[in-house]
Amino acid sequence: MRRYVDRGIDFALACLLVAMTLVVFLQVFFRYIMNAPLSWPEETARIMIVWLSFVGGYMAMREDKHLGFGLLVEKLPARLQEIVGVLARASVVAFLLVVVWQGYGFTRDNVEIPMPYTDVSTGLWVYSVFPIGGGLMLFQSLLDIGKAIGKLRRPRVADGRGRA
Repeated sequence: MRRYVDRGIDFALACLLVAMTLVVFLQVFFRYIMNAPLSWPEETARIMIVWLSFVGGYMAMREDKHLGFGLLVEKLPARLQEIVGVLARASVVAFLLVVVWQGYGFTRDNVEIPMPYTDVSTGLWVYSVFPIGGGLMLFQSLLDIGKAIGKLRRPRVADGRGRA
């Protein structure tokens, strides 16, 4: 099931990127070739890039592509590296809980406010990215913590020198 959801999200992001490219191209064409700029493409592209960023953040988290500070952690013993990894993920979960909670509040408080040119709801089309994208990243972080804790609970296998 998760694989199908992830494929759907990947497909939606690809479509969103293509649509944003077309919208920006359309704006450039009308502004510089036709000398008749359109009012809605800038606002639409801005909404699209916000969604690409937040949902793309989930994609990067899912594939473990976010930046990290491995230089210091790599110098620690293996067991301590795993513990630091769980603590780091727990701090990400705490941050994402705030993002989701506050994002829900922004969405709710701004649902009646329209965007200036497109007249779509600011709450539904802009601020809803916080609880949705944050929720996706929160879900992935909780899965990662579960895997990391499972790894910590497994008994250490001794290497050839009698060390675990």
